[in-house]
Amino acid sequence: MNISKLFAATLLSLAMATTAAAQEGKEAQTRSYPYFFAGIQGGAQTTFTNYDATKLITPIGGVNVGAMLAPAVGARLHVSGINNKGGFRYSGQKYDYNYAVTDLDLMLNLCRVLAPSKETLMDLYLIGGAGFGVTWNNDDFKQLAADALADGNLHLGWDDRRFVHNFRVGLQLEANVSKLIGINLEVTANNLQDRFNTKLNGHGDWQLQALIGVNFRFGGKKKAAEPVYVPQPAPVQPEKPQTAATAPVEKPAAKPQPKPQPKPAERKLETTDVTVHFALAKTEVTEEEEAKVAAFAQWLKAHPTANAEITGYADAGTGNKRINRNLSQQRVLAVAKLLTEKYGVPAARITTAYKGDTVQPFAANEANRVVIGTAAEK
Repeated sequence: MNISKLFAATLLSLAMATTAAAQEGKEAQTRSYPYFFAGIQGGAQTTFTNYDATKLITPIGGVNVGAMLAPAVGARLHVSGINNKGGFRYSGQKYDYNYAVTDLDLMLNLCRVLAPSKETLMDLYLIGGAGFGVTWNNDDFKQLAADALADGNLHLGWDDRRFVHNFRVGLQLEANVSKLIGINLEVTANNLQDRFNTKLNGHGDWQLQALIGVNFRFGGKKKAAEPVYVPQPAPVQPEKPQTAATAPVEKPAAKPQPKPQPKPAERKLETTDVTVHFALAKTEVTEEEEAKVAAFAQWLKAHPTANAEITGYADAGTGNKRINRNLSQQRVLAVAKLLTEKYGVPAARITTAYKGDTVQPFAANEANRVVIGTAAEK
């Protein structure tokens, strides 16, 4: 399989995983820290040495496990490799060998460094780490050396395997498909000992890797349930026994007074409210939430003297002021349109407003993607 077909297959697999996650209704949600992750990757790599790097491209795979210890800082153990190529400039011969690199990486989330309180749909990580590499299966080089095609590098051949250092720096862009799944694109540069590819060019060789992968997140602290206040009943005072001194004195019967006419009972004005929630960055009312709007409209029809006030909001944890202001406006208009056009409530009985993310009626960030309505009789 050539490199273009490998990349096409990898991209197709990731697209299918993203679509499946979206169909499950998984949206990027607020994550708790620390949490753990594990992932797999696939892509290609090449080595920059004294040979044409475009002719040394090979497919690779990678796996990693790690943890985000805080919103901006994490660490992982990363293993990548499968096979590699080398080449001789003068004879034009190429040879294959196997290799793998293992690194302990530090991960710095640049998005959370710049905006610590913002939970974003995309994260950009700066990666730096160190570890070791191992190469083995050097049979192709030995055959070229036996045929005198190794450009004088015969003395650099090694048997069995060779261990070398590895230093790494790179970037990873990750799309947060849901709270549990992230799709990432990673580009890293590895610095390996000069002789790891069985020849010398006077300095350490740089190996460039480009990988696409998926991370699965798990763990994280659970928020403790808030205590519920239960009012205590008032203490009951024991009744004191009556004595002669405290016994009630009988009064003479009073003359009957004319009974006053009862006042007409005052009618208590009724009120109601509705809370309509929305998905992240959405303005459409779902079927479940529309049932609340229908019940609100039915109450308004049953109480013709009542008027309604509905207000739209957006969560402050995502987007920006302009986007959130527009979202809150579109959400309140969507609810007002249902009340008037679908459920027949006169527009003159409805007052609308929108607050963007300037007001957060709920403590939970995602709960503020909402329209709140109230109505009262007059």
